[in-house]
Amino acid sequence: MDSRPKSIVEVLSERSSSEGIAYIFLADGTSESEIRWSFADIARNSRTFAADLGDRGIGVGDRVVLAVNPSLEYVAALYGIMQLGAIPVPCFPPVRPKELGRFQAITCDCSPAGIVINEMYREQVGALRDCLKSSNLEPVIVYAEQVPGRTADIDVVSPAPDDLALIQYTSGSTGSPKGVCLTHDNLVSNCEALSRSMGHDPQRVGMSWLPPYHDMGLIGTIIMSMYDGSPLVMMSPIHFVQDPRRWLKAITDYRASVTVGPNFALDLCADAVIHGETTDLDLSTVKELFCGAEPIHAGTLARFQRTMAPLGFDEKAVVPCYGMAEATLFVAGKRSGSRYRTDRAPEPSGTNWVVVSCGAVDNEHTVRIVDTTTLTSLEDGFVGEIWVSGRSVAAGYHNRPELTREMFRARLPGEDRGYLRTGDLGFIRSGELFVTGRIKDLIIVGGRNIYPHDVEAAVVRADPVFRKAVAFSIDGHGSEELCVVAEAGIGEVTGDSYFRMAESIVYCVTAEFGVRPRVHICPRRTIPTTTSGKIRRQQARQMFLANGFPSIEIDPSAMRGRTA
Repeated sequence: MDSRPKSIVEVLSERSSSEGIAYIFLADGTSESEIRWSFADIARNSRTFAADLGDRGIGVGDRVVLAVNPSLEYVAALYGIMQLGAIPVPCFPPVRPKELGRFQAITCDCSPAGIVINEMYREQVGALRDCLKSSNLEPVIVYAEQVPGRTADIDVVSPAPDDLALIQYTSGSTGSPKGVCLTHDNLVSNCEALSRSMGHDPQRVGMSWLPPYHDMGLIGTIIMSMYDGSPLVMMSPIHFVQDPRRWLKAITDYRASVTVGPNFALDLCADAVIHGETTDLDLSTVKELFCGAEPIHAGTLARFQRTMAPLGFDEKAVVPCYGMAEATLFVAGKRSGSRYRTDRAPEPSGTNWVVVSCGAVDNEHTVRIVDTTTLTSLEDGFVGEIWVSGRSVAAGYHNRPELTREMFRARLPGEDRGYLRTGDLGFIRSGELFVTGRIKDLIIVGGRNIYPHDVEAAVVRADPVFRKAVAFSIDGHGSEELCVVAEAGIGEVTGDSYFRMAESIVYCVTAEFGVRPRVHICPRRTIPTTTSGKIRRQQARQMFLANGFPSIEIDPSAMRGRTA
């Protein structure tokens, strides 16, 4: 008989009497503010949320937008919604006005029966109500702080494996948001895949600052730790960004053995260690540092390892991985106990660039590299679109049957199974998956395939004043032209330095890619990004074409006769 759990709800029920530590939240990003909940606490508080939502008429199959700030209450609300048989829809809270539009789009798309949110967003909720009236939507608003702390007995719904567990909206850069429909079996199977990647460790302690609204933070840490039965230390991503050193200090204080961070986070931490105090940091307990969610740069990994080695960090702990919301989360990752590999991307992929391996594909996934023109499978060593099949592949997009058929039901000649078309480009070599970029972002100039993240990395290396850049193509009078927008600090730029920086970009990009770019330098925090920190290249392109990027004020006389 199969003893594997059928859902995370079942896992929570099995652990509901345990007084072992489940989650520790660092309210101000430090151990001095920690709040600890056992598995029994989580079960009790999640039932409280379930009872309150049930009293408001929310039940089986209803969608509930979950927009609570990172906290233990967020976790309790998540599991409470699931215990009702309702469907949580994790969503980034509308902290700033520009986020209200996305919040409204997600709400309209999923037509929720309720919204669970913090009281601090009352004003935004009022504006949202007015917008939703035109769509005949009147969801119940539940402020997390007002849910009574009572002991509640509820009838926990036992979902079937194929029942919808949650709707995970992607943080894509263009178009309206797409809700990925994940079943309970999707969640369980992906937890099993992560377990196979990490191996068994009864002393495991996790640490995460990732946003709980995105797949890596939600499924890879919060849900995974419940499945694994191991404690998870959490902090808000805001506290991490304010001081990246807090991540390292939390690892030290709680002797964390597994943690997660995208490429940019490793850069921030390296900067913090190079320029800060390190005597109170110890990273020797880290066995796995999963790195994914955005392109992984070999230079970043090497710099991070070099910087952290004196703190006891083992280079074998770095686990480059690949996945996406449409496959629940994890598809491939480096196996524990070995150093990650790098290799050269095969021609004609662009510049013969060094690419980091994302390791072996999980045993229950099948990955094919497919020619996007002929839609036939390619041999190892050739670049094509990454197609994925397996238990973790989602049911499809919410209320988008045509797009679901196109993206989730792709077929290869001679095969009966359906594949997920990821939109990512990559190749397989020696049994490992290498990811080279996104199809929609691929720049083709003069017959050369250029990956924008490679250009962006080169720009950041060109001058230390640059911390972020975006590359895209525009129509250059009948042919594609490479365009680069780079962020620089306002106080650091004069007329002469502007020319020097622009010239350094042109020289570096031309030397490495054989293409002369058009350059624009703008103030920091102007390049658009998703809520998870990924660059929105298509939106940046639209901004550039509409003259939407601000320019740094300089003395025009200093630029006379000089052009980039």
